[in-house]
Amino acid sequence: MTADAPDESAARRRGARPKLLATTNRDIARLAQVSVVTVSRYFNSPERVSEGVRERLREVIAQTGYVPSQVARRLASSKSGVVGAVMQNIGSPTFARVVQGITEVVDRQGLQLLLASSDYLQHAEARAIRTFLGWHPSALILTRGDHAPDIEALLRGTRVPVVEAWDLADDRPFHQVGFRQQDAGALVARHFLEQGVRCARYVLPASIQDSRATRRGEGFVSAMQAAGAVAACVRAAEADDFAAGEAAIAAFAAEAPGARPRALAFANDNMAMAALLRAPAYGVQVPRDCGVAGYGDALVAPMLSPALTTVRPDPYAIGAAAAHAALRLMQGGAEAGAAAVRQEVPCALVARESSAMTA
Repeated sequence: MTADAPDESAARRRGARPKLLATTNRDIARLAQVSVVTVSRYFNSPERVSEGVRERLREVIAQTGYVPSQVARRLASSKSGVVGAVMQNIGSPTFARVVQGITEVVDRQGLQLLLASSDYLQHAEARAIRTFLGWHPSALILTRGDHAPDIEALLRGTRVPVVEAWDLADDRPFHQVGFRQQDAGALVARHFLEQGVRCARYVLPASIQDSRATRRGEGFVSAMQAAGAVAACVRAAEADDFAAGEAAIAAFAAEAPGARPRALAFANDNMAMAALLRAPAYGVQVPRDCGVAGYGDALVAPMLSPALTTVRPDPYAIGAAAAHAALRLMQGGAEAGAAAVRQEVPCALVARESSAMTA
């Protein structure tokens, strides 16, 4: 055997490389006694196939367990039937509702949702977007609008429809669905002002990657100051939100009564709930000593004592509206190629006992 001759014995030991999908569309066509073109049409445009042929194909596919190759479909078409979505935190109940809204819309259109979680990190979002674009998705739904510079350039240059869900921000080139984070912060500020609060503090999470929380804090402080009140943002040192909430109420308790803020607003309900639960341990009575408010309207927020005042977004509506916007762009509707559309899905303040200082 020469040096460059194939090692036949090694090849036999390795065996033939198995096919991932043993049944092909040609096999399905032969068994159903139709053309390969008809099989492709069954998956891509089933309404163009007669009911009798569809039923025959369904039986053959069920018997063989055939799954169409997405790679082959992508090579044959510029549309993959896939919608990619990047959530900031897939473990959050809030973003889970966004996913539910998207899923129910795309499912009805026969599209498949591919999901990634970035954990509020730009580089993680960038990796997910690059991966999704490699699959030539029919659309992208993203839940942040401050992308890394190279990703921003990539998105502006792609022909894939892009919808930014959750935020409404000025001067964005993409369709947006959601609300202004500053407005959500201002909702809480106006509520405290109505309770007679003239000095308040907004507590941000430790991660500076959560730019939405920062903008809510900015809206809170701006609204308080516009009314002549005193307000400031502080950033938690603790990475865990529950630990951050306890640290905030502990710091409040350690301040001289005359120097304390009259209210604490938290960037999320986890911090606010921890502050409420731990306040008695530090000798703080809410709302007598300090009003407390959060953001997100967690399921347990009304079950606490006192029940937590918070801001309630509508994540399901945002997800569904974002999916509908993506579908319109995919179908080349009136919005396609026109100026980016901003669709507001507003938040609501839910006032409960934790901020009832005037009750």
